[in-house]
Amino acid sequence: MKKLIEVNQLKGVGKVLAGRLAEAGFDTFAKVAAAGEEGLKKIQGINQRMIPAILEQASQLAGEIRTTKAQKVEELRQRVSGLKEHVQGIAQRVKESFPEEIAGKSGKQVEKQIIKLIASLEKVETKLETRVKKAGKGIEKAGKRIALLAEAGVADTGKGLKKARKSLKKVLS
Repeated sequence: MKKLIEVNQLKGVGKVLAGRLAEAGFDTFAKVAAAGEEGLKKIQGINQRMIPAILEQASQLAGEIRTTKAQKVEELRQRVSGLKEHVQGIAQRVKESFPEEIAGKSGKQVEKQIIKLIASLEKVETKLETRVKKAGKGIEKAGKRIALLAEAGVADTGKGLKKARKSLKKVLS
């Protein structure tokens, strides 16, 4: 029954057609994609104009399934590592570009936000195994926020780092 539900996720494939596809041996996305146009034309009740769209969807979904959880976790670990390096680069840039402002209140806040952001990235890294999807979204959003800080001033850098950290906090909640 689970296989029937899988093929049923394709647009243009209802319960009846999913049952016919399963009877013909096309009960997974990969098998539907491998069947090709000729294989699907043999299925009774399939809309001939929908075959290319069904094949395209099945190919995409079959490819997504092949990406295992371990691969996703490893990819996210690499992105977290890259973000840590980027944050450290931002810290170095701020120190070099704004030496007099670093000694002030905003400089201390930026330093504090950098430490907190790196700590949050490390916490997220420990949660990757259990929260892959949520972590992916949080890391993506934090990455976008961090990328915007390349040419920001000290105060804006502090604010941007705080927003990036908030993106990561959602992963931990």
